[in-house]
Amino acid sequence: MGLLPGPAAAARGMVPDAGLSAEPHFDEPGLAAAVSAALAGDWHPAATLVATLNGDWDRRTAVVDALAKTATTERQWLRDWLAEREDDPDAVVVQAQTFVALAWQRRGNAGARHTDRQQFVPFYQLLEYARDTAWKAAELAGTDPTPWATLVTICMGLEVRYQPFDGIWSGLLVRAPAHRLGHNRALQYWCPKWHGTEERLLDFAAGAAAFAPSLTPLPLHAAFEMAMEGNPIWRSRYVRDALDAALPWLDGEGAEHPATREDRGYAIYALHHNGRHDEAVAQFRRLGGHADGYVWNFDTDVKRSANPVKQFATLRARACRNAARDA
Repeated sequence: MGLLPGPAAAARGMVPDAGLSAEPHFDEPGLAAAVSAALAGDWHPAATLVATLNGDWDRRTAVVDALAKTATTERQWLRDWLAEREDDPDAVVVQAQTFVALAWQRRGNAGARHTDRQQFVPFYQLLEYARDTAWKAAELAGTDPTPWATLVTICMGLEVRYQPFDGIWSGLLVRAPAHRLGHNRALQYWCPKWHGTEERLLDFAAGAAAFAPSLTPLPLHAAFEMAMEGNPIWRSRYVRDALDAALPWLDGEGAEHPATREDRGYAIYALHHNGRHDEAVAQFRRLGGHADGYVWNFDTDVKRSANPVKQFATLRARACRNAARDA
């Protein structure tokens, strides 16, 4: 007679399936209010928040990224900010990242073979605007690594090759050696689908993880990319070691880091494929009802797109079914 399945999520005191949401959730204090004000046409809360985070580079870059995505929906607040403070480095930093967000919005998320010229032309034009604006922001902002992180993404889209990319990468590292979002973006650059190879991707992620605790989740991101390429390595020593390094960060010092909610999703996929269901349940508990992470847009084998709420609920149900009753 087999073991009885573990209790379902709701029976474990977790958010029921009906309460799950893929809507963006802002952990950063003041960000939700700044986004709401921006959408209503008021740029002042956004400007105050970005300025307040000067020196706290990981949080600042995450806020700039969220505001840039907001500006792809409603841009008048950013135009007004720039009109009143044309050379405000904070405004120009947001403007540069907004051009990047708009470029990817016009291009779409499909691979190059499934993207037509009508998508590529505005994509490249917007990235050229982004490049010029990011260099202006870099000059105005001095020690701020945020525009350099923006330039990393621009290099990927504009097919900037290794030597020029290395110069930009050095510009970022000299300002913030463990800059998290910058490393995330560089990892994308080194993916086989862009300008790297599987070996360079895995080596980059492993080297970063060895450098700083905040970068320990990067090999899990790399493993997800490998699965997308059709070469899953979930059950490898590489992934097992990555989990052992990343989980203490996610549940300890890094619990409130702006990248952690996203990282928990990558950890859950790796834990699932390694049969570590109790630990997966623990990560689901910390996520609550937030299914807004990138990974939830894909099925468990990372082969097909998925409804994020349904995928979150499905994988959570599997973890609960296979975990100990007291997990």
